[in-house]
Amino acid sequence: MEQKNNVWIIALTIIVTTVVVGGGVYLWQQNKVVQKVVIEVATDTAANKGEPKEPLTYSTSGVSVSVSKETAPFGFTADQLVSRAEECGNEQTVSYFNSIVSKFSGATRSVYNFKYTGASQGSDTFVVTLLPNKTGYSSLDEFKKDFDQCYAGGDAYPKMLNDDWILFVNSCGTGFSDGSGNPIGCQEVRDVIEPTLKLN
Repeated sequence: MEQKNNVWIIALTIIVTTVVVGGGVYLWQQNKVVQKVVIEVATDTAANKGEPKEPLTYSTSGVSVSVSKETAPFGFTADQLVSRAEECGNEQTVSYFNSIVSKFSGATRSVYNFKYTGASQGSDTFVVTLLPNKTGYSSLDEFKKDFDQCYAGGDAYPKMLNDDWILFVNSCGTGFSDGSGNPIGCQEVRDVIEPTLKLN
């Protein structure tokens, strides 16, 4: 009988030892996994801090909109800029604008499309375009002198600048209503987003 009790005590000791050791190993392994995840998240955050930040910030709060960004070549010719300048009463030569265009040689523009996602009439997309400030404009007047549009319905009106970027916005059309009762989506988006635009 005593031998049977000893067997039970030994068996119970083995079971208790297995549970304690196994539980300890399990907890140790879980702790390693948690530590690894924390280290990976910290590394990702540190890596993100090294990435260049977006040149433009804005808020879409309060409007139904989808946002996309694309890149494109500079996109202006000296002849186009001469035509725009004449429209604004700014007399400049083609050679003047050739020198402006040459400063932007190889430049890429970033185009942000803010598309109204509700039912809309007319244009439904507010477009913001950024170019590097290759000419070193220091005032909006200087920027407008070379790039302004003085007619309705244009696609790139000078809006703001900093040392690194010049920013254009498009027109949202003429404001003509088609009688559908739907809003002009571009204007709905522009009214919300334009006041929040900020160059970094």
